[in-house]
Amino acid sequence: MKLNLKILLCLLVSCVYCLSGCQALPDSADSSESSESPELQETFVTYKALPLPDLFVDVPEYYETKSSQFYQEYYICEDASIIITEDTRESQYISNYDYAVGALQEYQNMTSSLELRSSEAITTDKQTNVQTLEFDYTIGDGDDAARLTCLAGYLTDGNSMYIITCKSNTDTYESHRGEFFSVIRSAVISK
Repeated sequence: MKLNLKILLCLLVSCVYCLSGCQALPDSADSSESSESPELQETFVTYKALPLPDLFVDVPEYYETKSSQFYQEYYICEDASIIITEDTRESQYISNYDYAVGALQEYQNMTSSLELRSSEAITTDKQTNVQTLEFDYTIGDGDDAARLTCLAGYLTDGNSMYIITCKSNTDTYESHRGEFFSVIRSAVISK
């Protein structure tokens, strides 16, 4: 029973981080053995997240900067969060749109339900092309279900894909939507 609970917890944590727009970097994984069972290996993946040397965004000053074992830096305001990550695995030669389609398929596989609100190509204030996805999704079932809404922006410099993930509870999303779009529109990749 204890082993099943640990496995379920690991799967839930992995799902939450994948739904936040992060992409694991396979060459930076770190494994450690569990003290309770030598056969059980728990793997913790390190994510390449802000601060990124090549990408700059304007995050509203009322967002608090936080850190965790998974993110060096991310931003929180009430129930809203902004997480910016970089994927260097398969980003070469892949378009923003194709990457976003693949990401949406991953979200659909990991959520209880997902409903796409919009998919739009936009140009940032600094003339960078970004593919956006806006969608509602549910994690969990029954009374424990969490209903969230996400605005994700995907942009590339040809070598890396940058993912800007902005999310909040669905009930409060409209109050954050404008600031989320402002964050994505402020993105600039330094050359």
